[in-house]
Amino acid sequence: MSAPPPPWPMPDSAAPADGRGFVYIAACSGPEDILKVGMSIDPLARWSAFHRRWFEAFDLEHSVLVQVETRRDARRLETVLHRRLREYNCPAPLSMRGQFGGATEWYRGAHGEALAFARECASQSHFVHAPARAWFAQAMQARTDTLAVVLDQALRDHVDRLLSPAQREAVLDLVDAFQAFDDGVRERFAVELAALRNHGDG
Repeated sequence: MSAPPPPWPMPDSAAPADGRGFVYIAACSGPEDILKVGMSIDPLARWSAFHRRWFEAFDLEHSVLVQVETRRDARRLETVLHRRLREYNCPAPLSMRGQFGGATEWYRGAHGEALAFARECASQSHFVHAPARAWFAQAMQARTDTLAVVLDQALRDHVDRLLSPAQREAVLDLVDAFQAFDDGVRERFAVELAALRNHGDG
């Protein structure tokens, strides 16, 4: 049986290979001021692990990435920010996947304090992506080939009746993720998407 298509973009050559790191301030969408704070060498892979529709679950216009030269720097700044936000700690939203860790790194009502931290980082010559959407758009564009590969494998599995409904939905979520940053995605892959949606059960 073929391996199932990945349900989200995975780390690849688009991820930093030179030791750089990021401290991320991920603002949740919705009326509550809830943040996820952490560090990663690949924020796209990390954020997409938290929610199947991460591009909607997180408010990219109010999220921030602090880019630093080394992972050690990222870890140090992450620790500073966690300590600074300690009094705002809250449980992770129930909609987020818990199996990927970071359950204690969620904060409520801390957006202003987190942005002040990001401004301080900028004043120390760290590169701050604010809002984070532009960085994610570039990262998704760099991985367009990933989508083509996933769709190709999904169609092969579909023809062989190996593609489960859950896998099909994961692939369609991945398409929607790319579409969120590129309006032409569905048009470019219209044939593949039509075949996937016409799953012919029974």
